[in-house]
Amino acid sequence: MTRDQASLIVRLGLVCCFAVFGVAAGVKAAAAVEVVTQARDALPEAVRSTGVLRLATSLQWPPFDYTNDKGEPEGLDIELITLLAAKLGLKLEPTNLKFPAIVPGVTTGRFDVGMDQLARTPERQKVAQFVVYYRSELGLLVRDGVTDVDVHHLCGRTLALTQGSSQVATSQRLSDACVKDGKPAITFQFYPASADSYMAVSNGRGDGFLTDPAVGSYIAAHNDKLHMTRATLPETSDLAGIVIAKDNDQLAKAIRLALESAIQDGSYMQILKKYHADDGAVTLAELNSTGQ
Repeated sequence: MTRDQASLIVRLGLVCCFAVFGVAAGVKAAAAVEVVTQARDALPEAVRSTGVLRLATSLQWPPFDYTNDKGEPEGLDIELITLLAAKLGLKLEPTNLKFPAIVPGVTTGRFDVGMDQLARTPERQKVAQFVVYYRSELGLLVRDGVTDVDVHHLCGRTLALTQGSSQVATSQRLSDACVKDGKPAITFQFYPASADSYMAVSNGRGDGFLTDPAVGSYIAAHNDKLHMTRATLPETSDLAGIVIAKDNDQLAKAIRLALESAIQDGSYMQILKKYHADDGAVTLAELNSTGQ
């Protein structure tokens, strides 16, 4: 799917913060997926009886979560959670929020699950649990033509950061290391949504935006003012997961069993390959050994 830069910006700008979307094409297609009995039986009765899986997401993070030309939710996360919902015999009901509202929306019970390539950080694990599905390392998205900004040498630079993202803590650790080594600290600019963060970089405000290579490459392909650098930070390797309330072990088990089925039948890898993100695939061993 191709879109010019202007249409992308308009769509991202027009997305309502709390809009519940209709059934997307991917959700319709999921109707043919065979229900995994063991996974469905593990569901909490409150979820199973409604027939709906309520998803909190933020549709400003392509290729994981965004809107297509029809204004429908699309992306790796959307297709994967739609598949898992179908394996559970449920219909997906996605709601678009500002990024910082996703985790609280799940922990307060307003939503069943949250997805937006959310890293399983220690801070988030204090209030929620995660079923992991993707591994990534951070690289740097910069303004096109910039050649003197290196993700390994950020001291004294300015980073555009999304409020509530895991990149905030990572950037602070990198900055602290700069100061400890007697170098200038990293300066931060905070924005309420990811689209605002990387658009700030494209407009010359900030030297770069830390992001997963799959995300950065997609953004750069649709914005000729941006370029995704090749280097990544191995020390930033993170597992992203589906967010579930900390006390909702039944739902976590059901989601994990559905994902296990998707890994075994190849549908999980098929989705990742579609979005050129198969380097981030998790194994069955990782899925079942990472706990919460």
